[in-house]
Order: sequence, then C-alpha cells, then structure tokens
Amino acid sequence: MTLQEKLGKAIVLLRKQRGLAQEKFANDAEIDRRYMSDIENGKRNISIDVIERLAKCFGMSVSELFSVAEDIESSRTIDSLKDWLCDRDYEDTVVMENPDYLSAIVGISDDGRLIYDYEKMVEHLVATDGMDHEEACEFIDFNTIGSLPYMGEKRPVILTRIED
Repeated sequence: MTLQEKLGKAIVLLRKQRGLAQEKFANDAEIDRRYMSDIENGKRNISIDVIERLAKCFGMSVSELFSVAEDIESSRTIDSLKDWLCDRDYEDTVVMENPDYLSAIVGISDDGRLIYDYEKMVEHLVATDGMDHEEACEFIDFNTIGSLPYMGEKRPVILTRIED
C-alpha cells in the first residue's frame, strides 16, 4: 500500500471516528468534495499545504496524521501472528479472527493470552466495517466481550483504559 493510500485510509478513519460526513469535512478543510473523495481513495498525491489543513481539522500535527497513516497497514496477518505465538509455545492462545482486530493487539500476558485494546478495536471496526463509534461499541460489547466466557482459559484480555 502506498503512502497516499495509507493517508487516505487514515483520513477516512479519523473522519468517521469524529462522526463527520465527507462533504462537511471537505468544506472545513476548504477542499472540493470530489477532491477529498480522491484523497480518501488514495488517488491524489496531495500537497503539504493540504496535509496541514487536514491535520488542523483533526486537531493534530502533520506528524501525528502521518503516524496514524503508517499504523493503518500492519504487516501482521493472522497466520504470521499464529506462527509467532507457536514459536513462543503459545499455540493454544485464542486469536480473534472474525473480525480479526489485528490493529488492536497491544501485547501478550505472561500466561499467553493476547491483550486487545478496546478503543483500538472500536477504531478497527470504524475503519474496516464502516460502523460509527456507537455501533462499533455495541458490536464489541455484544459479539466479542459477550463470547469471551466461551473461549476457554486462553481467551483474550480486553484492555479498557481508565480515564480521569
């Protein structure tokens, strides 16, 4: 995936996380909606000026926007993760595959349980399944967390951050 494709996916992810329609976001960034569509689809090689405007609309720096873009495509796959786990004698670790939530994995416990970050799981569903934040939370609460008791002792851990 090219950088402009990653940047486009990052923009879609951030825009949807904030509940913004493409047209509204394009207007806020002073960009034509069709041009924004091309950016989001990775079809435009955009200028630094446009990148700065987009980052500003998200309330972040250009480097933060590029950081999100770089995190969009992980080289990790389900198979490579399972191979990695087997190499470390964690072959009985439960890996969520549908949805895969690969971008939400933040670690592994001492007893070989994968640790998933709840907010990153939400971001994953927003980016890959077109859900809004509320729909993603409902999906995770019902379909994922609800099924944890049936996954056995090596079931994943869902990390929820404590906020002040």
